[in-house]
Amino acid sequence: MIAAFAPSKSIFPLEPLDSRDRKILELVCKYGKEGQSFNKLVEEARPFASRSTFALRIERLQRLNYVEKLLDKERKQVKRIRGTLQARMLMWQVNKMKEETIELEKLITEKEKELSKRKEMSPEDIKTFGDFFQKVGTEKITAAFGSVAVLAVTYGEAAAGDIFLPSVTESFRKVVLKLGSIIKKNPRLAKAIAPKERPSEETVKEAKLFFDEFGEEILERLPERLQSKKAAIEKVIKHPQMLRFLPSVLWT
Repeated sequence: MIAAFAPSKSIFPLEPLDSRDRKILELVCKYGKEGQSFNKLVEEARPFASRSTFALRIERLQRLNYVEKLLDKERKQVKRIRGTLQARMLMWQVNKMKEETIELEKLITEKEKELSKRKEMSPEDIKTFGDFFQKVGTEKITAAFGSVAVLAVTYGEAAAGDIFLPSVTESFRKVVLKLGSIIKKNPRLAKAIAPKERPSEETVKEAKLFFDEFGEEILERLPERLQSKKAAIEKVIKHPQMLRFLPSVLWT
């Protein structure tokens, strides 16, 4: 729904942002439509950017349409800095995703404590974990990464690939590691992680958009530990209707 309020064509130039740019943009957008003074922002950015570096980055982000400057309402000569409307909408979605992953981490931690009390995994335990994994792991993570394609269409490749995708990846990293840790401690649970039902047409459509946009790069940058599974991952990328098999490919 939010995407409907954004322009239909790319609004950000195809110029890559790095992790420091993302930190600065997140800091600026934190202050909403009112923005914040340059000096205050510099003070907060001190742990990761000097004053001169911050000034250069702000100029660059302004040129790329991520931030804008406006006069302070009380002191007309003082300029305040804020994220553009589109940038603030994008960062709102990033923050929303981060909040969701915090909740997921809590659920997984509770499940881990519950399973740690079991001396042996019963068929019912395996089935219950499979249902849990389907809801928390497959559906949530697939939906999150599938939305990258929508954002690429809405805001452009730069915003989706350089801001949203890295933030989503980092946010879900702990979630994935926690789920992987549970399966590693209880190998029998690996049987339960392949969803029995096929993904919906909407899910397949979103996955196809995502893989069309980023599939080749994903394969090119696979970490060493996944190289042995490259052929299986490539098969899923080429045939998004097989998306339900991806978790078992990655984690078994």
